Amino acid sequence: MKNIGIMTFHRSHNCGSIMQAYALQRVLAKRYSVKAECIDFSSPGQQKLYSIFNGEMTAKGVLRNAVRASIYNRLKENANSYDKYIKRMIIMSPRKFHSQADLNDARFTYDAYITGSDQVWNIAIADYDPAYFLNFVKGAALKIAYAASFGARRITKETGNPDEIGAMIRDIDAISVREPNGKTWLQEDFGIESTVVLDPTLLLDSIDYTDAEETVRGQTADFLFVYATSVSKKFERQIQHLANKEGLKVVIWQPDTWLKLGGFAKGYILPKAENPGKYLWYIKHARYVFTASFHGVIFCAQYRKNFWILRNQGMDYQRDDRILSLVDRLGLSDRLLAEDNTTELDTPTTYEEFERELAKHRRKSFQFLDRAMRRV
Repeated sequence: MKNIGIMTFHRSHNCGSIMQAYALQRVLAKRYSVKAECIDFSSPGQQKLYSIFNGEMTAKGVLRNAVRASIYNRLKENANSYDKYIKRMIIMSPRKFHSQADLNDARFTYDAYITGSDQVWNIAIADYDPAYFLNFVKGAALKIAYAASFGARRITKETGNPDEIGAMIRDIDAISVREPNGKTWLQEDFGIESTVVLDPTLLLDSIDYTDAEETVRGQTADFLFVYATSVSKKFERQIQHLANKEGLKVVIWQPDTWLKLGGFAKGYILPKAENPGKYLWYIKHARYVFTASFHGVIFCAQYRKNFWILRNQGMDYQRDDRILSLVDRLGLSDRLLAEDNTTELDTPTTYEEFERELAKHRRKSFQFLDRAMRRV
C-alpha cells in the first residue's frame, strides 16, 4: 500500500479546515486504496491564532483578551473538544512538527506528498508557512497540490520576493487550485499552468459524513443556525424576524460571535463543547442556516438545506472571491443575502442546477486526481 503525506490546516480549530482534511483522507483511501495521513505540522503562527489569549499588547489585543476572559471556561471547553475531535477523526503522523527545521530534519518515507486544500497558499494569514509549498521534500517523491487556495491574496502583491515562492510552486509535479483567480495568477505571474478543482469536501456525498457527525443532546426545539464570525445589526434583524415568524430558536456558533450579539440577553443558544461533528449536526438539523463561511456554504449544500449567505462588503471578486466563485460555479448565487434584502427568507433553496454543476466539476476534479495518483 502506498503512503501519502498531506500538508494542510488540519490542526486549526476551524470546522471547515478540519473537515476538508477529513474529506481528502477519505477520498484518497476509498478511491485509490492508499494510506493517507496528515503530517502533524502546526506553525507557531497557527498555534497563536487559535490560542484563547493571543498575547498581543496592542489596544485591540488587550481588549480582545479582556472580553475572552469573561468566557474563558467556555473557550477552554471548546479548545479541548476540537483537539479530541481532531485526534479521533484525522489520521496523523506519529511525530509532531512545529517548524521548517523540524520538517527538514525528518526522514519521511512517503511515496507522495499533497499540499491542500484550504488557504495553504495564502501568504498573508497567520497560519502561513513556506512548508505548505512542500519545500522540505527531498528526493524524487511526487508532489501534488490539490485545491490549494490563495485566499484571494495575489502573491506578487503580498511579498517583495515572489520569485522565491514561484520557484517552490514550479517544483510541484501536479498543480490544482480551488479558485479561478488562483489559476489566473499562477499563469500571469509565473507562467505556471494549473487546474481549478473542487474543495475535497465536495468530492464526498452527505452520507459519507455520517461517521463524522456528533449528535447534540437536549436540542429538541426547532431552530435556525447562524455560522458567521460577524453578523451586522441589519442581518440580525432579518434573522430575528424569521425566527419569530416561524417560532424558531436561534443557535449561534462560536462564543465570540454570541457575545458580540448579546446572546445571553436575547436568549440565543450557544452550543457547548463545539467541534466539527456538532457543527455538521446543527447544519443538518436546522430549519434554516445563515452563514458567511466558505465551508458553511458547502455543508449547507451537502445536506440540501434552506440557507442564506450573509454577503459582507469584502465578498467580491477583487477582494475575496472564495464564496462568489463557489456559488457561481455551482448554481447557488441566488442564496447571497444583502443587508437591505427584501426577499422573503422562507424562500426555499433549489438544487437542480447545483446537482448538474456538481457532477460536472466532480468529474473534472477526479480527472486531475486520477492523473496525479497514477504517477504515485
